[in-house]
Amino acid sequence: MKTRRFAIKAYAIALLTLVLGVVLSLMFNDWTWLSRCGSLLVINGIILTSHQIIDHINRIKLEQGPASRQFGRDWANNEKKQLIHDPRDGVWQYEKYGLHMLIIGTLVWGFGDLLNYL
Repeated sequence: MKTRRFAIKAYAIALLTLVLGVVLSLMFNDWTWLSRCGSLLVINGIILTSHQIIDHINRIKLEQGPASRQFGRDWANNEKKQLIHDPRDGVWQYEKYGLHMLIIGTLVWGFGDLLNYL
């Protein structure tokens, strides 16, 4: 659930960033503001994409325990393979949305100022 709340916050911030970019662009009649907000959208996408990866790495470290217990453990066992991907936890669920945010943010960053010519 923590990841879902984090993703919803990230999407809300991304939407607010785009709206702010459009409002500033219309207010100042300068569409480079939208491009600048696109760069902030890319940063938001990077945070969203890497957040669950970092969370997953920390969860694996907690599951492994101290180094002294690792010597007697069979890491090739199927139970241990579930540490990498457990469908019940929704691991890697939001990374694709972070990737989509990165792509959209890059396009807005690179071509957002061209909306002035439409």
